[in-house]
Amino acid sequence: MKVLFIVNPKSGFSGFRKQVGQAIAHLAEFGYLIKRVETSGPGDATKLAQQAIEEEYDITVAVGGDGTINEVVNGLAGSNTALAVLPAGTANVYAADVGIPIGSLINPDAIKKAVEVLATGQRRRIDLGRLTLADGTSRYFLMWSGVGLDAAISEAKKSNIRSSRSLGYMAWFMATMMLLFEFRGNPATLEMDNETIQERLIVAVASNGQLYGRVWRFAPEAKLDDGLLDVGVMVGHRWWQILKHGISLTLRRHIQDTNFHLHRTKSLTIRTKYPMPVHVDGETIGNTPITVEVVPAALDVIVPDNVPGRLFKDGNPYEDQTKKRGLKWPSLPLKRKRD
Repeated sequence: MKVLFIVNPKSGFSGFRKQVGQAIAHLAEFGYLIKRVETSGPGDATKLAQQAIEEEYDITVAVGGDGTINEVVNGLAGSNTALAVLPAGTANVYAADVGIPIGSLINPDAIKKAVEVLATGQRRRIDLGRLTLADGTSRYFLMWSGVGLDAAISEAKKSNIRSSRSLGYMAWFMATMMLLFEFRGNPATLEMDNETIQERLIVAVASNGQLYGRVWRFAPEAKLDDGLLDVGVMVGHRWWQILKHGISLTLRRHIQDTNFHLHRTKSLTIRTKYPMPVHVDGETIGNTPITVEVVPAALDVIVPDNVPGRLFKDGNPYEDQTKKRGLKWPSLPLKRKRD
């Protein structure tokens, strides 16, 4: 089994790189052929993932945050090389959704458990989303693509990247406060498979997974492998409506909000009166107008054996057995899997 670790050296807490090295060394003791490479700038992870396909690696591990994972996904899309994740960013939304342990200063053992998923987890084929800008630029996304306020917040956070790394979630809060009172809803037209709607748009999010920002279950019925995207639309104009949406989302009452609409579609086109920023997996890439489409069965992923069944069409039989028998998460030492 050949495994390539693509490491973003700027991600993770103090001592993270050392613990990653120890976990990789432990994995190698059980017969895995491992190579570790580091990124040096934007786009590197995509190129390294493409090289992994050419060199016939079985698994490519993205070690970093959601941005690093997105770059690796854009390199692996459509191939048979599987994606695994060792989360090291601020939000780690994908890892939280599928149940991959997330390391921190107070939970450093999670790193070993996340690496352990490579040996004890299951392989699944999932969908991806693909966003295309007006100039033809195209980008895959693993979890979601957003238009409006959330993309503007990502852009504001990105503009002060040094403080973003040191402040973590506080950087997101500060960016939100900067924009909350000046952001205005924008007249927009959204075209989906079977309907067209016109609303004053605050946020539109096309979701492949369920979580948004790690703590909010924005699209509670979304499946990673159903060949569809769940599109959530927040409408309104002023700051108090934005604040109301945030409270509803936090309390998980947004589905009942008359100013929140949830749609399921294979494709989506968004046009706005004034250009609005756009992001994929939290990384801003341009402005409206955009076209978004689902790409069915586009990526192999390695997920925990007890991955939540709600994320897949067929559920998760292992999860059901775990509940019935009281089984616990497997622990090291790792068992070598056959090639």
